[in-house]
Amino acid sequence: MKSTLFIDFLKFGYIIKCNTITVVSILMRAILFDISGTILDTKEHVYRQFEELTRRVDGAPASRPEIAAAMQGTLDDVIRTLVKNPAHSHEELLDHHDKAYVETMEHLKLYPGVDELLPILRRVGFRVAGVVSGDDRIIEALESTGVRHYFDIVVTPKHVRNARPHPDSVHYALKHIGIDPEAAIIVTDSPEDVLAGRKAGVGKTIAVLHGLEAAEVLKNADPDYFVDDIPSILDVVE
Repeated sequence: MKSTLFIDFLKFGYIIKCNTITVVSILMRAILFDISGTILDTKEHVYRQFEELTRRVDGAPASRPEIAAAMQGTLDDVIRTLVKNPAHSHEELLDHHDKAYVETMEHLKLYPGVDELLPILRRVGFRVAGVVSGDDRIIEALESTGVRHYFDIVVTPKHVRNARPHPDSVHYALKHIGIDPEAAIIVTDSPEDVLAGRKAGVGKTIAVLHGLEAAEVLKNADPDYFVDDIPSILDVVE
């Protein structure tokens, strides 16, 4: 026999009533967040690190539209697209970028509502995992913003062999927290993560439209749901 919870909780200034949520379904569910661009607003950090890199190497910073257009593929791909000066070796460019990355980490911040959403999800029984597809130093920003403890695990490239859209990171996270894929949700601003979630067989894929990725590109990945911002996730996780 199913037990029913009637939960009243504060969501961003007003009360939401969640009726007929069963204990069994809540305790068996998980939500996986892409960290960069979904949980953490990385736009200013991305712009500033590549502005600084191109300023150092080319003598003048790349424009923000140029940087946004270059954000495809690997880090090497982005650097090759943006840097015009051929005098620097690959190793020198990576060293310059590494320094610019660290120097601009102060610009990483949580998207509005994240620090309220995560405790709500934990409170109603969700297991919460994070996935990082790039530099794992991004986890330091989860620590500094005070939300790292809400995540059961944060999967980085060091945990898996294959990068997204391969489902390795999704499988790794779900195995760690003991949840079947069909009972899990993935939330991301990246089409690669939508594809990874689908390949892993997750129950829902949710695309958030507040990141750097163009809405049209995300739509082409065909997620199950679109939301404009973090608070709207509560409308589609049931």
